[in-house]
Amino acid sequence: MSNKNRVNKKALKRRMTLLAAGAAMLFMGAGADNAVYAEEAAEKTVYQLEEVLVEGEAFVYPGSYVNKKARYGILGYKDILDIPYTEISLTAKSIETFGTPGLTLNEVLTNIPSIRSSTSSPMYTDFSMRGINMNGNNMYLNGIPNLFYQFTTPPAHIIERMDVTVGPNAGINGATTSSNGTNSGKSAPPGMINVISKRAGDEPVTRYTQTFSGRGSWGEYIDIGRRFGENQEWGLRVNAGHLDGDLSLAGTEKEEKTFFINLDHRDDRSTTNLLAGYFDLRVNEGQRWFILSDSVNKGLMPKVPDAKNSYDFPETTKYVHGYLSTLNHEQKINDTWRWYVNTGMASRSGTKYNAGSALYIDGYGNFLSSNKLNHQNEASKNVYVQTGVNGDFTAGEVKHSLAFSVDRAWTKYWNTSVNSVAGLISGNLYDGIVYGDYTLPEAGHASLSYEETVVGVTLADTMEYKKLQVLVAGSRRDGKFESSSEKVNNLDLAPSVGITYKPVKNVSFYTGYSSSYSRGAFVSDAKYENKGRILSPVKNKQAEVGVKYENNGLLTTLSYFDLNQGNYVDLPGSTSGKYILTQEGENRYKGVELTVNGKISPKWNITGGFMHLDHKREKTGTAMKDGWYVNGVSDWSSVIALEYNPDDRTAVIGRANYNSSAYIDDNKAKIPSYVTFDLGVSYKTKISATPVKLSAMCYNVADKDYWMGRGGSTTFGLSMPRTFTLTAQFDL
Repeated sequence: MSNKNRVNKKALKRRMTLLAAGAAMLFMGAGADNAVYAEEAAEKTVYQLEEVLVEGEAFVYPGSYVNKKARYGILGYKDILDIPYTEISLTAKSIETFGTPGLTLNEVLTNIPSIRSSTSSPMYTDFSMRGINMNGNNMYLNGIPNLFYQFTTPPAHIIERMDVTVGPNAGINGATTSSNGTNSGKSAPPGMINVISKRAGDEPVTRYTQTFSGRGSWGEYIDIGRRFGENQEWGLRVNAGHLDGDLSLAGTEKEEKTFFINLDHRDDRSTTNLLAGYFDLRVNEGQRWFILSDSVNKGLMPKVPDAKNSYDFPETTKYVHGYLSTLNHEQKINDTWRWYVNTGMASRSGTKYNAGSALYIDGYGNFLSSNKLNHQNEASKNVYVQTGVNGDFTAGEVKHSLAFSVDRAWTKYWNTSVNSVAGLISGNLYDGIVYGDYTLPEAGHASLSYEETVVGVTLADTMEYKKLQVLVAGSRRDGKFESSSEKVNNLDLAPSVGITYKPVKNVSFYTGYSSSYSRGAFVSDAKYENKGRILSPVKNKQAEVGVKYENNGLLTTLSYFDLNQGNYVDLPGSTSGKYILTQEGENRYKGVELTVNGKISPKWNITGGFMHLDHKREKTGTAMKDGWYVNGVSDWSSVIALEYNPDDRTAVIGRANYNSSAYIDDNKAKIPSYVTFDLGVSYKTKISATPVKLSAMCYNVADKDYWMGRGGSTTFGLSMPRTFTLTAQFDL
């Protein structure tokens, strides 16, 4: 591969203009109104027209960074105070304010203290939740799982809201396949993120947004929404975007083209929503992961280099394109019972050239001769379908909200990967990496790697008696996983229980528990003698107890949690240089989390909190590592974002992120703690009669260089340098 594949900027500008014209023509003569979830119609209207935001609005907390309702699995939407675990629903304002055009959704998600970004590389989406690594594969779109993966998340410009579940909820969400990027499905996630796409609102929208970020990355986005029909029952929303240019890291380019159409219908008896979209994403250079491999200088951690340094060879690239769709329909059976169906699919293919998933270095920052160049071709197809009923009824003095569903998730994955010979890479972190005379490896066509199918049956009931609510739920999941060399069947029984007590309307005390099995690790790396094997499933448990308090527009949640995941170790193999991947005991996470969201005075808004995490290994047996810290996890993490509104048109935003130190090499080498600061400002005005919102944001204001841990992994990332973004939003 050569630089000929890099972006032709003038041609792409022409294509973006044609894309804009096509979207505009699509909506010529259309009408106005709102979305699938009828009870949230007011909320969606608020987001379309920021000028009419009203303090105390029924569905949004003052400050407009979080919603008051969130998705409660198959039970539908519920007030945050009534959910027996930590739940935070991020609004469109959160996404617009903290989203970075050139990177993933991580800058938005880190407003939640239990979520920490695991990478600054635009090639990956990894983040951790309560210490456990996750990525785009753990994101749902309109209630549909498995549409994204380690390289992709939902495009920020199509998102209306993100419901972030942090806590014991395994028994209420139905089936999902377990593939999870480099985790190989071996870790049950501690939560999930459900993204809701934009739908046509009660007021027509014709919005054009232009962004500039990094060294020369330009983005153009079109957002058009209309309702039509005799009773405004039909809605159409089109979101198109094009991003192209140099990011803040020298040599790193990103090109992204997306086109999404959302069609919805609503009447007195039913609501239907159809989303269909296409994505095309390429990142040239920007690899930022490393592995410390030094048998002589154990515990020696290299000094952090200048984050502006690039460690890629010129042809480094990652490319993926594909399409996806979701369909959600709810039909009234009578006044108390509803039937629903949710279905979705995604198909993607792509290629990657890089120096492996991470570069090996020693304790002095020297690149090791064992590093190799890699080429990978891959593709996947994911299909999901769910149907069920839910309803409300009263038995004596107890009110019931009952839901039942049957669903099926199916994933098929093709992959071919090949490495170059070793010895092509030298140099160090500080003077620069040196690539010798190399020929890029060619992987050939991707071949079938595995296929996984999970069929689930889920039943949930919330019982309310006076000030007490009790959740009882369970999910049975029959899974089949077949690789090229092995086939396994897994039966997972996942119960969830929760209790919420509200002594007064604005205070709730709660406790929750759930358990489930994660599929055993699929051993895919050639360094293992047991490559191709599927290890035994691991039982994962979660428990949480806490209190939620709402007062004068400020929501505070304080929780204590306890959860586990399987611990995997490399044992010496019978062949020199080879290992055997083995599941040894578990990683245990116990912690306290505080989140604060809302308005603290008439002109000040706040979002953020802190988390303290006790993370240790237990029951490690022959590995004899009981009491060792989990790699890549910090004891403390916190985030505080403050917004000051001197008037109705101006907002000044400041945010601080803190991570304490973390071990990345089995209780030996430790990455230092770090603090970063972000600053921004936005201003609403008019150009002629056109409302305009101008925004500027600077991430990592102090240009801090730091290492980033990655939950449960010995790999660690290098930060990105200071990044500026400018945005102009026109409501035409």
